[in-house]
Amino acid sequence: MSAAGALYEHGCGGFDLRDLAADLLRMIPDNELFLVKLCAFYPGCTAEINDLHSKCNLPCLEECVQMAETSYADGDIFQAVKYHLLSSEPEKALPIGISFVKEQISRADWTLDSICPILDLLSYIRTERLVLHKCSEVRNELLILCGYTGALLAIRRHYISIAPALYEYTSQLLKRREVSVPLQIEQLSVELDAWRACTLSTKSADDLPYTPPTELQRKIHSSILQRIKEEPLKGFIGPDYVTGSNLPSHSDVQVSCLTGLRIQGPVFFLEDGKSAISLNDALMWAKVNPFSPLGTGIRLNPF
Repeated sequence: MSAAGALYEHGCGGFDLRDLAADLLRMIPDNELFLVKLCAFYPGCTAEINDLHSKCNLPCLEECVQMAETSYADGDIFQAVKYHLLSSEPEKALPIGISFVKEQISRADWTLDSICPILDLLSYIRTERLVLHKCSEVRNELLILCGYTGALLAIRRHYISIAPALYEYTSQLLKRREVSVPLQIEQLSVELDAWRACTLSTKSADDLPYTPPTELQRKIHSSILQRIKEEPLKGFIGPDYVTGSNLPSHSDVQVSCLTGLRIQGPVFFLEDGKSAISLNDALMWAKVNPFSPLGTGIRLNPF
């Protein structure tokens, strides 16, 4: 999905790239969802969007509105979200999809795979629509839900360096934004502590005596594992290391806004032009959470 994500975003930069992206995506099997994401994220005028829809064998904007309403009436949330995103008012997909996700995670038996497809699809809403003032509440809820599922995905894929950062990111958003989601800061803290106690090194950097996890922490960690299941994309398991990751940093020292530590190797600057993270962390973050660590609603594209 990461390469496809880069293609969607670069494909939205102009007519030629847009057509190239569509042509390339049409060459791969089972491409409908990829084409939907390309069209949903494209910020052109009505004529250009309808032209792209036609090229991708998707309904025009007006037809998508009708199909979204029909799908919602039939109780097909995924299709309703999909067609709303492809319509002239894609922001209507947000409350529908987010309500579904909140309902799912309110259940005791929810799993990551039950909510990721909807959140992944919602993340392809056009940025200029997502950042509208009228979308503030649903935008904040989307960022929080994507942050939390991103943390769980990071655990599933063994992205050890960014899982704590994603938990902290989600906690900070919960603390600072007015939202109504079935998540609590205390819950996130307990989950993170349990994961650390059960999976990280049995010996601290200070050579302090090893403290085994408590029975409660083992139980919480077990419930996390049941919720996240196994990663189906085996190529995504394990951390990313780009060329030069272990080399000394440049003389222009940059400190990671995720870890507070000096960055070694390639640096990736965020959308404010000042905040930086390592390219390794940027790649892993974008694979599990499409939105910037700054909480702006801007997509992160380090690919």
